[in-house]
Order: sequence, then structure tokens, then C-alpha cells
Amino acid sequence: MMLEVVFYIARGFEQFLLKSNLLVVLFATVLLLPYVMKDWGRFLGLLALIALGFLFNASISFFDVVTINAQAFRWSYWSMLLLLFLFCLYRLLSSGKKHRNKGDTLFYVIAFLFGFIDSILHAHIWKPIVGQASYKFVALLGYSTGYLGGLITVAILYFLVAYALQTLLRFTQKEWGLIVSSLAIGVLVSELIKII
Repeated sequence: MMLEVVFYIARGFEQFLLKSNLLVVLFATVLLLPYVMKDWGRFLGLLALIALGFLFNASISFFDVVTINAQAFRWSYWSMLLLLFLFCLYRLLSSGKKHRNKGDTLFYVIAFLFGFIDSILHAHIWKPIVGQASYKFVALLGYSTGYLGGLITVAILYFLVAYALQTLLRFTQKEWGLIVSSLAIGVLVSELIKII
């Protein structure tokens, strides 16, 4: 059983190596913009909520509490793009302002919602893998843990790159926020152009 759990953790982690997961990597990066490494508790909570949203939707759709059709898939893709665009725009406009804790609740809700939507978009990847398991919920839990591991890896890489570039090129926090938000919006626009 333990080997099976490790297998599903590895499969969840592998999802972050896929090109189709670019939107979640962008979201995690933009979500982490106002934080530094000493705020590890807050940003780990946000990343855990993304994974929890993924697990929640994966559980209710896998055990047939709700069914997801092609229309829901299209709706979720467009809502993910819109949510990410609005979030990047918010980070762009609020770059350099003092981060206050009172807005964190909204970010927690957005993080959960983003994980929920991402589970719909990647159902064609995780459903066949989990469907082969003898213990379905343990497999889902392991897959979500691997998913969280991928998010934490993205966060560590982000903080290393941010520290290196801010130190070497002497970017202020405001300039760094403007650069990352603008790059994320540029990637989103290119994704929209591919679709259209």
C-alpha cells in the first residue's frame, strides 16, 4: 500500500512537468508576488488550498457526486483564463503597495477555486491513473499530495529566481511585481491568441 501511495504522489508531481499545467504555474507565481521567504506560513497555506480545491473537485467528480461534460470543461477553461487575467491585472495595479493581511481571505478563496477548476481541466490525466487504484481515495489523496509538492517546487524556484534577480539587477519589490505581472499577462494573451 505504501508503494502505491508513493506511486500516486509521483504521478501528481509529474503533472507539473506537463505543458498543459502552465496556467497553474503562472497563477502560483503571481499569487506569491507580495510574499518573501519569511512569510512561508501564509504562502504554504495558499498553495495547500490550491491542492485542497483540486482534491475536493477530484473526489466529488470521481465518485460521481457530480458529472462533468464537455460544456463544463469549456466553461472551466475560460473561467480559469478570466480569473487568472483579473488576478494578474490586480497584482499589476497593486504592485509595490503594502501588503495587508485583511485581503488574505479573498486570496484563499481564489486559490481554492483555482485548484477546483484545474481539477476539471486535467480530469483526463488523473482519472485514468486513479481509476486503476485499489484504494481510490488514498490514490486521490496521494495524487493531491504530489500536486502540492509540485506547487511547493514552483514556489521554491520562484523565490530563488526572485532573490537572484532582485539582488543582481537591483530590482525593487514594486519593479519585480510589475515585471512578473506583465510577463504573466503576456503569456495569457499568447494563450488566447492560440485559441482564437
